[in-house]
Amino acid sequence: MSSAGPLLGEVLRLSDDPFLKELGAGVLEAQPIASIGDISGAVYELARAALGDRPNIHPDAYVSPRANVGEDVVIGPGVRVHEYSTVRGRTVLSSHVHVGYGCEVSRSLVGEHSVLSHRATVGCAVIGRYCYFSADLLTASCLITNTDMLRPDKPIAFALPDGGRMSTGQPKWSAVVGDHVRAGSRVTVGPGAVINARSLLEANASVATVWVPANSRVQGPAHQITLLGGNP
Repeated sequence: MSSAGPLLGEVLRLSDDPFLKELGAGVLEAQPIASIGDISGAVYELARAALGDRPNIHPDAYVSPRANVGEDVVIGPGVRVHEYSTVRGRTVLSSHVHVGYGCEVSRSLVGEHSVLSHRATVGCAVIGRYCYFSADLLTASCLITNTDMLRPDKPIAFALPDGGRMSTGQPKWSAVVGDHVRAGSRVTVGPGAVINARSLLEANASVATVWVPANSRVQGPAHQITLLGGNP
């Protein structure tokens, strides 16, 4: 960890994702999470510059005609966006991402082969490769103490390994989630969570401003954390 806090690459290596590596996202790994702030927005800007005149939505992707996909998104090959889902707001879906029925993904990055099951709401989050989130996932992205919840202005602080916190400078910021994280149904994540690789969030878990070490099991609304014996 640098004096400016943990580096993005210490939690999530974007260059391990071939599609994101091709788009140049790996350059962000050496930057502190706090200094990047809007991580998904930074990836989106790199992606748009790398794509040039190529379409934002890869020809191999499937987007249901009943889905709502904004112009300000990048969607990689093999992605499937199902009926009644919305993808918008400088979002990047890497290759072979599955967005199930009735989801909303906004201002977020989702790594390759990750699955968002039915009715997932993902906003201002960064999700790694090969993650699985069951039905009714919610990523919370702003503080309830904001005076105007439609125009939040209080920056989110994310958790550090020593229990401290560091400001992102962003009024909307949910979580950074490492590779191979799995979550049961009705899980809430953020604001300010950092969930390291191969962790398991059990059904009904609430993971707010907390640093979850790699290979952890998180249970209950009080986010009781135990280390798994090995990779799940």
